[in-house]
Amino acid sequence: MSLATSASTAAVPAHALRRGTRGFAAVVLLLGGMIVSAVTLFVLPSTALAAGVLTIVIPLAIVFSAAHFVAMYGLIRRRAWSVVLTLYLAAIGLGLVAFACLLLVTGLDPLGRPGAESPLESRVQIVGLLAWLAGTWIVAARFAVRGMAAPLRRTELAETAHPTRVMAAHRLVIADATRPRSGLQAHSA
Repeated sequence: MSLATSASTAAVPAHALRRGTRGFAAVVLLLGGMIVSAVTLFVLPSTALAAGVLTIVIPLAIVFSAAHFVAMYGLIRRRAWSVVLTLYLAAIGLGLVAFACLLLVTGLDPLGRPGAESPLESRVQIVGLLAWLAGTWIVAARFAVRGMAAPLRRTELAETAHPTRVMAAHRLVIADATRPRSGLQAHSA
């Protein structure tokens, strides 16, 4: 490694190394928010729910869809609250997916029109939409958490390690073993 290469990486802040991960989570949140917004604004008002229930559900769904865009903005701007908001969105969304799947199993169509029969093709499409949304929320939550995590600092480990100590790692046990290294001498600079 040359001196020019090490100097250029030292000038980059540590959080900039995770910018692509946060960006991917923001794009996934954008896709999920657009789908939730479309379902909220165009499908939900024509469902078989009672008018009193719709007056409660539609404003909550609008807030839920707007929260996707707020979390996306927070991830792009590297705000700590955006990870918490993304995790809440994933939890609420996965709960809604589970509830909608429960409705489908019992024979009710959660997005169907009043008085209309729901054919098998309609139920398969709803299951596909729910599976896609669940995957979207899981991926967004995973990459939001990964993108905001503090980067590992390997230099601290290298400076504090003794030159004759070797870390032995196994998939079940991680141990610190001491064994002499042949041919290696400690630096005397």
